[in-house]
Amino acid sequence: MSNRVDSITVDELIEEFELFDDWEERYRYIIETGNTMPPLEAEYQTEENRVQGCLSSVWLIIQATDDGRYYFRADSDSQLVKGLVCIVIMLFSDKTADEILQLDINSVFESIELRQHISRSRSNGLNSMIGRIKSLALETLHSQ
Repeated sequence: MSNRVDSITVDELIEEFELFDDWEERYRYIIETGNTMPPLEAEYQTEENRVQGCLSSVWLIIQATDDGRYYFRADSDSQLVKGLVCIVIMLFSDKTADEILQLDINSVFESIELRQHISRSRSNGLNSMIGRIKSLALETLHSQ
């Protein structure tokens, strides 16, 4: 499967954030991370794939492998949001539906103090995206 972003563990993400002294550097890291994500082809940037609840446009698709692991591809028209999206899909990719449903991503964001440093609307958009990922995983789990 092409155009995948690498997965990252919760511990690896927390370690990455601990490398930076301030939030200015962390924002730069988030944006640079988003820049590594391959763009989503226009054919996938449809209303059906659009994450509702995000002020920026965010498109998200799920891809399953034969061994029951899931990968996500996404894009956004905002650099910071694209970085946040990339981090989220890095955490959720290469997992089974059960692992996706069990991952407590909010505690991850708490430990890196992410929500205190993004706007309420971005935080709500992040919640919408996480909800969409979990519902896609749930749908595919039930359709097997």
